[in-house]
Amino acid sequence: MKLHLPSQSGVTVVENIFIDQYMPKANGEFVKLYLYLLRCAGAGKELSLSSIADVFDHTEGDVKRALAYWEKLHLLKLQYDGKGTLCDILFLDGKTQEETAASREPIPETGNAAPSVSAQPPVKKYSVTRDRKKELKEQAEIQQLIFIAEQYFSRPLTSTEQSNLIYFYDTLHFSEDLIEYLIEYCVSKGSTSPHYMEKVAQEWYKAGITTVTQAKADTNLFNKNYFTIFHAMGIKGRNPAPVEMEYMDRWLNEYGFTIEIVLEACCRTIRQTHQPNFQYADKILEQWHSQGVRHLSDVKRLDEKHSAKAAEKKEAGTSPASKGSSNRFNNFPQREYDWNALEQQLLNAQSRKEG
Repeated sequence: MKLHLPSQSGVTVVENIFIDQYMPKANGEFVKLYLYLLRCAGAGKELSLSSIADVFDHTEGDVKRALAYWEKLHLLKLQYDGKGTLCDILFLDGKTQEETAASREPIPETGNAAPSVSAQPPVKKYSVTRDRKKELKEQAEIQQLIFIAEQYFSRPLTSTEQSNLIYFYDTLHFSEDLIEYLIEYCVSKGSTSPHYMEKVAQEWYKAGITTVTQAKADTNLFNKNYFTIFHAMGIKGRNPAPVEMEYMDRWLNEYGFTIEIVLEACCRTIRQTHQPNFQYADKILEQWHSQGVRHLSDVKRLDEKHSAKAAEKKEAGTSPASKGSSNRFNNFPQREYDWNALEQQLLNAQSRKEG
């Protein structure tokens, strides 16, 4: 993966528009990554998602979210090869940033300024007014999308489903082709639920997906991960159910775990429950997420810490003092015997018997 600056220089230059307009609102980790990319671009370094993740002790998912954030703000332009792999990152100069920022302003509906773009997808119910919905439904693109969705669903769309399409088109700014692929993808997974479709769309938005090629690369990766997890759980011969996909999406996307960490949780689930149990695995991964696990080495560290505590507890419970108090036979008075006297008594008894 290569980085490209508008011009080369011997110093790392941060434009004033970035400091004044973008930096105050951005997540601190996103700012650090942006500055690091600037530095590497000035030095002519070639990077990969994994190398960037190692520098900041993040996951590749964390890096993708940061890149998607800056792309949404039109400070970066991400380019992908034919396989959907990120290959180039282009920095946009100040002039380009201002022009693209102006060009992405939505049609004003009130006198208020438009909200700034965020890494989190806008909430649907606050995004489009009733008049705007009516206006959009009259557009040829929306009418075509409604027709396509009805063909996939084999029925007329509900009001909620129509609102979803408008949300994808007008608020998330998905292209007509991307929305059509979104519908196709969800139907192929056996779900026409508006909630599920909205969730998938929001995940694509957060991942910076803007083209069908990117979406296919993303879904192919997740499909591969789905069946890898299924194999670890001992499930074969069927596709994941929607609730199972929600679990796996949470582990891989929301928590940002690598597939290796998820598989470790699955193995522990099978060892403990002797059956596939997504809820049990979710508890393990939720706890690891709260404990800041990023790599398998973090899991090993937690295991060692747990083992050390268990050993201390066991040692405390088997100390000499505790052994004496816990031995029930030691709770009775111990008798003292004169073995010489006992032996003499036995000899006398034997003599009397023989006499």
